[in-house]
Amino acid sequence: MTNYRGRIRTLFRHSLIALGLLGAPGSYATTLETANLTPCYTKGLADRLMCGSVEQPLSEQGNDEKIRIHFAVIPAIKQVHPSEAILAFAGGPGQSAIEVAAVFARILRYAREDRDIILVDQRGTGKSTLLQCDMDPLEAQFAFNDDALPIFEYSRDETQKCKTKLNTDLSNFTTVAAASDFEAVRLALGYQKLHLFGASYGTRIAQEYMRRYPQAVASATLDGVVPMQQSLVAIGEAIDKSLQAIFIDCAEKADCRQQYPKLDQQYQTLITQLEAQPAIVQIPHPRTHRPIPLVLTQSKVRSAVRMALYSHTTRALVPLAISEASRENYLPLVGLMGSDSAFGSLAMGMHSAIVCGEDWPVLTPQERARFSATYFGRMMIESLDASCPVWQVDAVDKTFYQPLTTSIPTLLLSGGLDPATPPEWAELAMENMANARHLIAEEATHGVAAQSCADKLVAEFIDHGELKRLDASCLSKTAVKRYFMNPNGPVLVKEEP
Repeated sequence: MTNYRGRIRTLFRHSLIALGLLGAPGSYATTLETANLTPCYTKGLADRLMCGSVEQPLSEQGNDEKIRIHFAVIPAIKQVHPSEAILAFAGGPGQSAIEVAAVFARILRYAREDRDIILVDQRGTGKSTLLQCDMDPLEAQFAFNDDALPIFEYSRDETQKCKTKLNTDLSNFTTVAAASDFEAVRLALGYQKLHLFGASYGTRIAQEYMRRYPQAVASATLDGVVPMQQSLVAIGEAIDKSLQAIFIDCAEKADCRQQYPKLDQQYQTLITQLEAQPAIVQIPHPRTHRPIPLVLTQSKVRSAVRMALYSHTTRALVPLAISEASRENYLPLVGLMGSDSAFGSLAMGMHSAIVCGEDWPVLTPQERARFSATYFGRMMIESLDASCPVWQVDAVDKTFYQPLTTSIPTLLLSGGLDPATPPEWAELAMENMANARHLIAEEATHGVAAQSCADKLVAEFIDHGELKRLDASCLSKTAVKRYFMNPNGPVLVKEEP
């Protein structure tokens, strides 16, 4: 779950032909022949995948317009369960599942030993009618004073430009609109049962699939859980809590406390100074090292720090970046800003379909007041208030927001330091789940299976489906990076007397 568009766009950045296969034995050879799969490859993964597509109605309103949904299958190492597969849902919202195949292959490497992995580019992402708005080059983003223009007017104008470019009704790209596409892929491939794995926003579409097609689901793992009744705008509270955890942790560690005394105050002082007057400097381009101008604003600092909270690797750099920036050395901070480039692949049109059709319409006055108490909550609400009336996405039905009622075995994973989907969100999601278990890795950030032993637990759960048998004690061994004490690393170098 990531960026909202606006003035800080990248810094905040059922198939009839297959019905005959339902209940078929599901051997991989039969699947391959029926689905017309072709060999393919994807970035960062040496393994050969099998790719294909299904044609779906664009709208449920009965018109003849179609959309082609593209998918890929990562074959199992050994095909032990040919009638089953793992269906992985990407995050964002707006991320292409096929583009991050290497990530899923790594996270699900143990589960993949005897089951295929299915990746579907959700409508509006990747090859499934990509809905992407124009993005400024990094140089223009760095030189732009994003605190100089009113966010409401700027977001409204930028949204109108993107709407003109895309020229489509985003109401056809919500979670509800997309759920049947995943079922069409299952039918085309001939699998009888699926084991779902959803990450971040992917947990929302996974829950919607479970609600609509429970007969197709053998188990579900939800990693970084978004409850159906929870607005994504609540993320502001999680961001603040995750950052505060760094300040508290640093103050409790002798070496960090010595190197960065009163880090929280130092951060707030930096924000206050940049609110009053942005810093205008020349810095090396994060990738080419060519000198480029940077207008450093408080919102750019906040956004860079926010994105650093997602990973222990970048999280370890936060104290150094804050401290050096307060001394007018902005290079560590620029490094964090450059690392946000991966989020540029998000399909912001599809992202807007989700937040404007699902999150914005049901914000109550009480929630607006509560979420606006945080900087990012306030910014998101203001941006959505400007852009959503332009997009005119039909609000999903009220039943969408009911917590999922299911007896499907469901494993929920949360990171104690997650800056997006905190553990309490998972507790909300499992309110009506009769066969669920929630595991918390206290020192993990966003995406527990990617940074702990949870990848093995997921494979074990998929194999036997018994939640009580999972030994979660290994989750306490999450690898945490030590804070950088200087640009060279985590070792504190003492000065000569």
